[in-house]
Formats: sequence, C-alpha cells, structure tokens
Amino acid sequence: MIEAKRGHPIWYWLLTIAALLLPTPAQANNDAAKRAALLAGYPGLFTFEGNDLVFPDGKHIVWDDGKSRTAQQLIEAPDVEDMFHYAYPLADRGELIPALDFDPGRVRNEEFFKEIYGASAKAVGAHIVSAQWVGGKQPVTKLFGIDRRLAAVAAAMTGPLHDYGRNPGGGFVWRVIAGTSQLSVHSFGAAFDINVDYSDYWRWAKSTGGTIAYKNRIPLAVVKLFEAQGFIWGGRWYHYDTMHFEYRPELLAYAKAH
Repeated sequence: MIEAKRGHPIWYWLLTIAALLLPTPAQANNDAAKRAALLAGYPGLFTFEGNDLVFPDGKHIVWDDGKSRTAQQLIEAPDVEDMFHYAYPLADRGELIPALDFDPGRVRNEEFFKEIYGASAKAVGAHIVSAQWVGGKQPVTKLFGIDRRLAAVAAAMTGPLHDYGRNPGGGFVWRVIAGTSQLSVHSFGAAFDINVDYSDYWRWAKSTGGTIAYKNRIPLAVVKLFEAQGFIWGGRWYHYDTMHFEYRPELLAYAKAH
C-alpha cells in the first residue's frame, strides 16, 4: 500500500479532506432552515433542485456558490443564501444599537428580486397600484398582496402612531441605492418610507472613532405593525435608514424559527 509522507496511507488523507469539505449536521440543519424560510416567504414561486432555485419559466438561480465574502462584498454581489448572513432581530427584542456592519436585509441578491418582481421599470410597473395610506394613496406593487399589507399598516397607525404615517417618503421609484450600483427595493415596489420628518440615515450621521453614530426616532410600536405584515425595518441596520421598510417575509420567517 502506498504510504503518505507522514506515515498515513493516502486513503486516510483523502477521507480527512472529504470530511472537512462536508457540512456538519449543524450547518446542514441551518441551510435547511434558510431554504424553508425562503420557500415560506414566497410560497409556490419556485422549487429547489440541488443547489439551484428553479422558477416556472425555467430560470435557474444559484442558491449558494460557496464563496466567503467580506461585509462589502455581501452588499455588492451576494448569492441568495447570503441574504440570511445576518439574522434580523424582531422588534420584540427591544431597542438595539446594531453592531459594526450588521445589516440584516441590506444583503440582497438582485437576480432573485428581478425574477420575482420584474427586471425593468416597465415590468415592475405592470403590477404597481395605488395603496391606501395615511392621508392618501401611495404606489407599491400588488404582488404578494403588498398593497393590502401596506393599507393594513396604515389602518393600524392610530392614536400617537398616526403622525408617523404623515408626509411619507413613498413607495415605488425605479432607482439605485445612493452611492451604489445596486437597485433599491423601491425599484420593485416592495419598499416604503414613512414620515421623512422622523427619519435618520447613516449617510447623514457623524462618524465617532471611525464608526457610525446610531440615531432613531421611530418607535418600535410602528415597527411591530410593519413586521406583522411581512416588512423588515431599516432601523435594525448598522447602515441605518429608519424611515425605510421593505417586504422581506423570508427574513421574518427565519427569525421566528430561531
């Protein structure tokens, strides 16, 4: 039998390398939980075939390309599995100051969103409707009932919460995110900005010791109303945008499962 230099047979080293490459039971279970959350968030829209998401039109999108990414690379070019890299903290966890680069929801695979909402302003626009909001109508997509979900949030913003619905930043606008080449979720009609008078944004903040000073004036009671309808909140991000909410049911499903 051929022996390796360190005294073990070659088959020993081959099995050792294979064991290192295979996912642990915990990793496999976590991957399964992420897949389940994505399927639950967008039921009936696609299936999994091995490492691909497969859509009814025959489109295949890679689930996990196996690449390790920096925080910036996660924002610029994530695969679909990377969207779960940061676990979104539900409003029930209370007030939180996000840790450095903790951006649950800012990691978005653009190919996936183009497939489910439309790959152009015209394609997305075919599904844009006027949803009832505080003081008037606002443009969002009707896909996944997002228009009805937004209207339900508006109807629940009563009493002291009502003022946070006034003077909204709005919904559908086909545009890129400031300072990037990535499309905003507003481009898909699946994001909505509430009262701009109460908004705080990381690009407006002063840096303290090289980190962004966190600021927020949106009460968690408002956040809970949005989460109940499938939206996450930009106030949970290190690169925060506190008036921003976007429809990300997969992240909420994953959060509730953990």
